[in-house]
Amino acid sequence: MSKEITVSEREEMALMALYETYEDYGDELCIYFSVVAERSGLPLNKVRRTVRALARKELAIYQRGLFDDDGMVAGSGYRCTEKGADLAVKIKEAKQEKQSQKKML
Repeated sequence: MSKEITVSEREEMALMALYETYEDYGDELCIYFSVVAERSGLPLNKVRRTVRALARKELAIYQRGLFDDDGMVAGSGYRCTEKGADLAVKIKEAKQEKQSQKKML
C-alpha cells in the first residue's frame, strides 16, 4: 500500500510551475529556479529549498548537462516527474471541482 504524498502550499505552487512546462514538453525540458519563481510567484530565495524538497519526494528531478536547441550547453535545471505530474493533475482537478461547487452555491 502506497503512502499518500502531501505537499505544502509553497511546494504546491512550485510543483504547478514545473507541471506547466511538463504539460507542454513532457520530460524533454527542464527549467531554472528563476523560471519556477516567475511562474509560481514565489520569491527566488525560497524556490531552491522548495524544489529540492519536491525532488526528495520524487515529484521533481534534477538534470545537469542540458543543451539548448542549437547544441550549446544550457546548464542544469529541474523538471516534473511522472509522479509529480500525476499529483499536479489531482491538485488541478480538486481546485476545479471546488470552484464549480462554489458556482453552484
